[in-house]
Amino acid sequence: MTLRPVEQGDASELARICFEAFGGIHDHHRFQRDFPTLEAAAGLMSMWIPHPKVWGVVAEIDGRIVGSNFLDERDPVPGIGPITVDPEGQNTGVGRKLMGAVIERGKDAPSIRLVQDGFHMRSLSLYESLGFDVEEPVAVTSGKPSSGAVPGVEVRPLEAGDLDECEALCLKVHGFERTNELRDAIQAFSPFVARRDGRVVAYASTVTFWPMNHGVAESEDDMKGLLLGAAAAIEEPIALLVPLRSGLFRWCLEEGLRLVKPMNLMAFGDYREPQGAWFPSVLY
Repeated sequence: MTLRPVEQGDASELARICFEAFGGIHDHHRFQRDFPTLEAAAGLMSMWIPHPKVWGVVAEIDGRIVGSNFLDERDPVPGIGPITVDPEGQNTGVGRKLMGAVIERGKDAPSIRLVQDGFHMRSLSLYESLGFDVEEPVAVTSGKPSSGAVPGVEVRPLEAGDLDECEALCLKVHGFERTNELRDAIQAFSPFVARRDGRVVAYASTVTFWPMNHGVAESEDDMKGLLLGAAAAIEEPIALLVPLRSGLFRWCLEEGLRLVKPMNLMAFGDYREPQGAWFPSVLY
């Protein structure tokens, strides 16, 4: 087996492997697929492979691609994923090699993060054996909240002029910024910001596409206001990864959101408990 940097010409094969690998795992455990169609996997690869701040690595055996992994380096704390191994090449050490490559790549970062399917014991065992710790159990939740927008909280689409305040808020909550990721979200998704008393108190990079959204807020009430205001402004259901140890999770259930699947936020290196309300993306 050999490793090499990802190339644009790998996109179609990596999309196929991503679709089949995730599909096989989710079908086996009877959870809905993260990538319901091949086109969905291809869409992610078409965005990830050419991105100048996303590093990719491909594993080959006898010249045949058998897997890939990525490291999102847009901001100070990089995130891993998606890591995928061809179903025919699983349980042969390919995943460990691909993980080792991104760990080596991110060795100078204060921390590396990933979000792992809580029902998948092989990946949990692999990541733990490589030095990752489970820092927070989370769950994908989805639906339309039963309550309406909160009076006194202005929720509107996030604009480039909000980025400085959003950066300060993220620094306050997490201790590091995610401004480059948020800047990308303005172009790719529909981020929202919540303002109260003339200042930004919460934001979300998107509220519908949970694999690539994240949000922070000064308090759980501010996060609730953001989610309710955003939900009132769109037709589709909201979807997000909610930390299970927060009051936000029970609130989501009370609002009628559906629990989709359990996951684990894992970190390699430093981890500081967030100082406010938050939710992560699956690609951290």
